[in-house]
Amino acid sequence: MRTEPVASEDLDALRRAETERRELRRRARENGAAAPLHVRRRLAKSDAQPECEDTTPETPTPEPVRLPTRVLHVLERVVAELGEEPSLSARMSQQAAHSSDPLRAVAEAAVDLVSRTDPLLGLGHLLDLTAGGLPILSEEDRSRAEALRSGRLPLPEPSPSSVDAWQLCLEYHEARGRAVLGAVAWQRLVGELPLPVVDDLIDSGALRKAPAPPTWPERTERVTYLTARLDPGHLSDDDVQALDWRDEACRRTLAAGGTVDPVDGQYDEWSLRSALLGGEVSAVDAVRPYDTQDLPPELCDLVLALKRIRQGGSPDGRLGRDRSLFGLLEDCLPHDRLVSGVTPFHYWAGTRRLYRLLDDMHWAMACDPERTEEALRSVLQQAAALRNPEPQGAAGTADREARAVQAYVAFLHARPGDRDRLDKGVGLLEDVLKRGGRRRGGVGGAERHRMEGLSELLQSLRLKAKPRDVLNPYLALCVEHDSAEWGQGWRDLRRQVATDQLEYINGAKDRIRRIETARRLGRDAEALYELPLNERFLWVPDDRSELLQPGPRPLRRRTPSSSEQEKTWAATEAAREIIGRCAARTRNHH
Repeated sequence: MRTEPVASEDLDALRRAETERRELRRRARENGAAAPLHVRRRLAKSDAQPECEDTTPETPTPEPVRLPTRVLHVLERVVAELGEEPSLSARMSQQAAHSSDPLRAVAEAAVDLVSRTDPLLGLGHLLDLTAGGLPILSEEDRSRAEALRSGRLPLPEPSPSSVDAWQLCLEYHEARGRAVLGAVAWQRLVGELPLPVVDDLIDSGALRKAPAPPTWPERTERVTYLTARLDPGHLSDDDVQALDWRDEACRRTLAAGGTVDPVDGQYDEWSLRSALLGGEVSAVDAVRPYDTQDLPPELCDLVLALKRIRQGGSPDGRLGRDRSLFGLLEDCLPHDRLVSGVTPFHYWAGTRRLYRLLDDMHWAMACDPERTEEALRSVLQQAAALRNPEPQGAAGTADREARAVQAYVAFLHARPGDRDRLDKGVGLLEDVLKRGGRRRGGVGGAERHRMEGLSELLQSLRLKAKPRDVLNPYLALCVEHDSAEWGQGWRDLRRQVATDQLEYINGAKDRIRRIETARRLGRDAEALYELPLNERFLWVPDDRSELLQPGPRPLRRRTPSSSEQEKTWAATEAAREIIGRCAARTRNHH
């Protein structure tokens, strides 16, 4: 058989067509539109073989795991909370069917699903799933989960070997119940809890100042802040500066004796305290009514009271019993006003005014005799205001000082032969001495000894009919009794007295010299009418005023109110810890 030769142009066309077919098949394989070459060859080979009966048994498709109804409901609830497809629980059952332990496979998938929800809500889901038959919670975790769910938590371990979220949750629960926790437990709480929650514990009184400052492993900003809130006295000056705590910085300045100046002439609470401590009582006049709104209530009350006293009012009972304010109240009293009242301050300030008036009387006797009567009248008025029947306390002391001054001026200004006045002067002292000791309403100790000496001196002068003798040359020179400054007092008076009065002050000077000479020689010096009876009673109390010099006060809260998420932080962490253990256990078992 003979074939016809193919023309060259037909051969080229066939080649191009074949090349195009191959290129199309190659692109189809790359795009996935056609099966790979080796697959097509295997399929062609199988088609070429004759058909035969397949004797290999087919593997049956496993049926989905039939879960308890309660478990299905819980899973559907979790799926709905997460916003997943409702068919997710069905797929979990289908996938678990391929496992050798389907329930554990479902448990593992359920724990993974629950771990994506809120830990406290998820813990409730795990309890329900466990109750439904899934092996999820161990006995210990189930007990803890039920306690968290009900809120009835057990007591924490006092000395735990290890501290986990569960221990911290128990300690926080006890702290909210005002339980007594150890210092280490408190330190753990304030170091781990959200700061607003710690402030809640401080504000509620659950967390209070410890007897001893805790030892912190590291001095962080949180530690500094909490120390300022609980025990600011243990802060250093650098800590106060780091906190930008002006109140504490000003308080420490006043405690160290420094001053706080007003800003632009305006007094705040610390510059006002500084001014009052320095005796600048006029500062209260510079405080305007609307400025008092920025002052603490107790300081505002003091400012208003001082203003009233400066205008002639009388201190009330509360201020009159505060010894730390005696000096300030006295500075506010008008100098020409009779001091009369029944508080310790009135008796103290009245007695001090009595002796100032007595000095004025002695000055008038030496330098301006025409004013003596007026000065004497002021002394007697103030002494009469101090007289009272109370034998104890400030009232009793003021009464005895008033009696001693009344007896003194009675003898000083009595005329010869005026026995009634002299007897009355002696009787003022004897009335107290006859009462006996302090328990019987009298006087005891050094004060009684001095009153007995004064009574004996007055009785001797009465018998000698020399009532106008200078009873105390120190007082005549306007200095305190037995003062070493008597020489300066004599020189001051000498420049002021008239010539005809020099004999009065020179006689007092000579008597003091004789007394000092007798003392140097070891002889008995002449007796003097020594006033006051109790010099310490006249001293300005050095009590620290808590109002003007307050002690360290806790820092005010600087955090916002705690949110619900922060309040449940400890319980949430404990729930998260339980869920984490369940997840690890189910994975290991599966």
